[in-house]
Amino acid sequence: MKLRYLMILFIFGLGACDDDYFHDTGLANGRHDCTVWEYLHIDSYNWDSTILVIERAGLVDLFDGKDPAYPEITFFGPTNFSIMQFMYKTVDGNEEMLYNRIADIPADMCRKMILCHVLPKKMMKEEFDYEVKGTLEGGTYINAISGTELRVFRAKSSYMGIADIGAESLGLHALATGFLVGIASADIEMNNGVVHSLSYTYQFSEL
Repeated sequence: MKLRYLMILFIFGLGACDDDYFHDTGLANGRHDCTVWEYLHIDSYNWDSTILVIERAGLVDLFDGKDPAYPEITFFGPTNFSIMQFMYKTVDGNEEMLYNRIADIPADMCRKMILCHVLPKKMMKEEFDYEVKGTLEGGTYINAISGTELRVFRAKSSYMGIADIGAESLGLHALATGFLVGIASADIEMNNGVVHSLSYTYQFSEL
């Protein structure tokens, strides 16, 4: 119960309890002269648990630009809070911790889940097509390294009552599960890839 209240306070503290699946907070220090792996270590507030999952999955080389099969990647990054939500679930009305620590999550599961979030090339926000407004169609259809089918799309918003002149958002649609995921910060670029940070409301298992 105590953990539940801490999680709720954490959500409110971040101001991230937005019902809309878009939560565009803009760029987060857009360009970094380092690898994706090195970048994740710069921001422990968001990525400490993500780093541990990547290590558990045996995928450090992929993120550090040392995997010859994937010299560049795009990472739709689940943050620490997303991983916390995956580890802590409510089952049949009862609160329980499914995994006490990341080391308890099966390595194969970690690998599969991380690879669901990785594209086999570097793609900035502007390279994705627009969604057909009012539908779940349009955008760019692409497979993650895991083989998971994704639809990544841009969407325009209104401003001062005028359609399509407001902030432009990036969204992620997992075709197999139907989940829609908002991108909190797009186009965080490193030498070997780009990170699009997922919303704090995202749960790690949704792809």
